[in-house]
Amino acid sequence: MKKAQAAMEFLMTYGWAVLAIAVVVGLLFTLGIFDLPVPSTCDIPNPYICRDMKIDSSTDVFTIKLEAVNIDNSRDENRINSITINGKTCTLLSYSSPLKTSADAPVTATCDFKNPGWRTDFSKSSRFEGTIALSYIKYGGSVRAVTGTFSGKTE
Repeated sequence: MKKAQAAMEFLMTYGWAVLAIAVVVGLLFTLGIFDLPVPSTCDIPNPYICRDMKIDSSTDVFTIKLEAVNIDNSRDENRINSITINGKTCTLLSYSSPLKTSADAPVTATCDFKNPGWRTDFSKSSRFEGTIALSYIKYGGSVRAVTGTFSGKTE
């Protein structure tokens, strides 16, 4: 019986110590002590290529630079359908419509978040992630749609 009691006391003592350490590490993470790097990624399927994207923390404006390959330049269906960041859809401010091939020039799309609540979401160095929905027509083809993802930190 004494061996079982000693084993139980050993487990309880070290169990509480492990629990206390886990709570302290959790608090340090929530306070931002461990600032883990966030990769800036932009993954959009063919025929589009993502060249750059950013959120400006001072203006809450998201900008993405896209190129396309082998799409019909004369079609209005080559466009950005929606951009969603952190679960909210943004209002497109400007972009060249229709989207053209990279031989013509990359397209820069900007969108602004009119809701004042976005200001707190996009403070400097805050993380963001989102999706972009695009449609396109290849030469002699029908309308197709692709959805891409992106993530990073505000600047």
